[in-house]
Amino acid sequence: MKKISVNKRNLKYGGFAVVLTALIIAAVILLNVVVTALGTTFSWYADLTGSSVYSVSEAFHKNLDELMEVNSDENTENDLYLNIVLLMDEDAFRDYSAYTYYVYHTLKQIDANNDFINIKAINSTQDPEFVQEHYMKISGDTPAISDVIVEISDKDGNSRSDLGFKKFAINAFYMADSESGSIIAYNAETKFLSAVAQLAGKVGEETSPVVYYLQGHSEPTLEAASDWTALFNDAGYVVKEINLMSEDFPEDITQGSLVFINCPKTDLSGSTASGKSEVKKLREFASANYGNVILALDSSSAAVNLPTLDALMSEWGVGIGGGITDDEHSVSGSGAVKVLADYSLTTTSIAKSILDKATGTNENRAPTLFTNPRAIWVYDNSKILAPTNSAAASEVLLAPYSTAQIAGDVPQNAQVALASITRIVGNVSEADSTTHYIMCIGSSDFIDPSLDKTNYNKMLVYQALYVMWSGAMTFDDVSYKLFDDNALSVTTAQTNAWMIACVAVIPAVFVVAGTVVWIRRRHS
Repeated sequence: MKKISVNKRNLKYGGFAVVLTALIIAAVILLNVVVTALGTTFSWYADLTGSSVYSVSEAFHKNLDELMEVNSDENTENDLYLNIVLLMDEDAFRDYSAYTYYVYHTLKQIDANNDFINIKAINSTQDPEFVQEHYMKISGDTPAISDVIVEISDKDGNSRSDLGFKKFAINAFYMADSESGSIIAYNAETKFLSAVAQLAGKVGEETSPVVYYLQGHSEPTLEAASDWTALFNDAGYVVKEINLMSEDFPEDITQGSLVFINCPKTDLSGSTASGKSEVKKLREFASANYGNVILALDSSSAAVNLPTLDALMSEWGVGIGGGITDDEHSVSGSGAVKVLADYSLTTTSIAKSILDKATGTNENRAPTLFTNPRAIWVYDNSKILAPTNSAAASEVLLAPYSTAQIAGDVPQNAQVALASITRIVGNVSEADSTTHYIMCIGSSDFIDPSLDKTNYNKMLVYQALYVMWSGAMTFDDVSYKLFDDNALSVTTAQTNAWMIACVAVIPAVFVVAGTVVWIRRRHS
């Protein structure tokens, strides 16, 4: 039998090389497992997106710190604690969809960078009673499993949803293209800050701002206006019906409260049970009690049928105009014709700030739609009745395109609007002066979800509500984030070059390197 000859030198060095290679591979695998696990737990990653979709901006942290400044003093009794509630396990929420994936990364960073905000995951399927008790008292609608809820909590993280909460559908954090319906931008930072701003304003208050829903003029009932009721509730308001023919406003009205006049069919009355006209009650509410007004009208509303209401509106710098049609800028759907607003005509300060916050500033942002629209006249500011030392301005919030046709004559020196916003500051020399807003919308179905599929109309109202509640615009330095277009555009020459590099050049380099190593080892 021939004895096998073993080169001990080759075995020694070859064996060492094999062991060393195995150890390096094992170390790389182990390191990858550890880093992946830690990265998942602590959200470690490199954000290579063009608009930093995975990162939370410095402007966000700055605004959040200002909203939570009550926690910076020595009085811990007034500290504000918040829960970010997920209705499923964290891992399940993160992997539920592409939409929840982005939101989860944002929420984890908020949680990691603030000691007073914590993520709380509950299994809503196994514990529906908890959801019903804490998150269905006001709005009455069942939260979807992918909804995100921001609520007030105690210092131990226990829910204090009775003090206030904000519920967001997952698509509320995104912005969609008007034509394709595809998601084009991420707006989670502004949404979360808006929730914190409203919840921070509720701390220490015994009651929430109230929406007084006017009745007595053949307006839709609260049940018939369920879309509006849900919107107000989700914004943190309590909705109460009021009939000024037989009732008066309460003496104590929470700052930020408003009157909602929703498509009245009959005019305001000059005679009521208390002897004070509805006009006077509304005027006093708006001017003396921190009150705001939202007025919705449609093509069935006409100044000739509502002369008293029209006269009251003129005190706020606006009036009831004619019906609007636009053959070139309208779309059909759900049995109704919807007229589009021209964003480029919104140029004044308050109106533009509200619009940009609600819809973003991208040229391809979705349009705001008006069903059965009625024009709102925006008069010269000199028509606004305001006290001495006040500042008042009525602005076009949304305007129709120049191709629109308006029934009737446009008053001299009046602008045509689909929606308007009026701001009246009681006394500019007083820092705490009463500021109130009047928002007019020329559509009865403005926030109907079957028509407002992009949520832009609803977002516009939300932003106006925030302004009415807080009395000041904020978050001007926080903007939405456009998603990158990652499609590759490669020419034929580039394709051939990459094919040669991958198929020929790179393998050839490795062959040459291997040959050199083999020859040197043969002669060593």
